[in-house]
Amino acid sequence: MGPGDDCAWVNGLAVSVDTVVEGVHFRFDWSSPQDVGWKAMTAALSDLAASRARPRGALISLAIPSAQLAEGATADRLMAGAREASTLWSCPLIGGDVVHTPGPISLSVTVLGEGLGPPLLRSGARPGDLVQVSGPTGWAALAVRELGAGRSAPEKALAAHRRPQPRLDLLDSLATATACVDISDGLLADAWHLAESSGVTLRLDHDACLHGAPEEGADGALRGGEDYELLATAPEPLRGFRIVGKVTAGGPGLEWTDGALIPRHGGGWDHGELA
Repeated sequence: MGPGDDCAWVNGLAVSVDTVVEGVHFRFDWSSPQDVGWKAMTAALSDLAASRARPRGALISLAIPSAQLAEGATADRLMAGAREASTLWSCPLIGGDVVHTPGPISLSVTVLGEGLGPPLLRSGARPGDLVQVSGPTGWAALAVRELGAGRSAPEKALAAHRRPQPRLDLLDSLATATACVDISDGLLADAWHLAESSGVTLRLDHDACLHGAPEEGADGALRGGEDYELLATAPEPLRGFRIVGKVTAGGPGLEWTDGALIPRHGGGWDHGELA
């Protein structure tokens, strides 16, 4: 199975790649090099979590200006952060590449995972399934908003931006899930991805979607990205998830429980330059 899901699948092996670019996904005045290495690794691992695949190995490609490579400290600290995440989530680094670039720095991580059963895709949601989310959203977006405005951000928001957590702890919970996607582009944007792949409508509860979100960032909870929580559907409640809606026939589409339609292009995470 090729493009269109969080992972490609080859004979039971789940494969995904993620790239973070300086000025687009991170700034060194907002995050340390160790944080950036961690974030690059966990962004890729989140795709394995959404696909219900256990990590087996990772390859890293680092593109860095010659002066910074010669100086050594930045590259070493980037790799230290990536190794920290790979060790914590039992995903050994098995190879990679380092190349010179005039800038900016970029870090690409390819992960390999062992599927725990048939591939878990975005396309399996069925009418009657419950729509469920593994945790609160909006905290990473709040950090970007506050830092971009020159203000301090709450510690919880900074942690979400700098040290996101892939939900590999929920692999067993996904045994009965019918579809899943990781929330990297924003809750509503990724709900649309799932609805379109499955050809269904997701009827969402607005208050439930905002549960646990920062009070000062409700819009970010719906449209902000890089949360790396999981959005899943299943015929029954999943351990570690909260119910935020239900799958209905027809579509694809999104709507609130009061019947109001949620636009397809209602805004999601914009991977443009950081403020």
